[in-house]
Amino acid sequence: MSFGERISRICLAGLLAGFLVLGVGGRVAMRLAAYTTPEPPELTLAGTLQVILAGTIWGGVTAPLLLSLGGLRSAARWSVGPALGLLTLGLAVLAVASLAGFGGRIVAPPAFIVLSAALFPGLFVLHGIVVDRLATRWQVIDDDTSANPAARRVTPSDKR
Repeated sequence: MSFGERISRICLAGLLAGFLVLGVGGRVAMRLAAYTTPEPPELTLAGTLQVILAGTIWGGVTAPLLLSLGGLRSAARWSVGPALGLLTLGLAVLAVASLAGFGGRIVAPPAFIVLSAALFPGLFVLHGIVVDRLATRWQVIDDDTSANPAARRVTPSDKR
């Protein structure tokens, strides 16, 4: 598989995971967090589409970072997806902080901040896991267990 095909498939995995996890999941998390504010939450179609579109784009743009985490595969296969999610979360925090400016003060009820801090990192980690699993399933990334022989499946031809 050529490098261009690999990048295309990883971006497609990121777009799909971004739509489902960061977009739809992010909107649900925002809705839950909104119930902790004194004002009644508003749910608009424009706001929902904006969050879903942002999640989808962010997922597609950051998914190629998966290729840079290939070194983790030989150490601990399970860590690649969460590492991608945490890397993506860190980039999102930097992007939001740079757009909002560091001088601003967050004015929100403590319950809103706590719930947001609990929900959103989990969504980003889940996004990384989904991208990693899709990339592995679509054979973009090798599920290389040769570094850990105990993790290899034994096939009938291996028993001869």
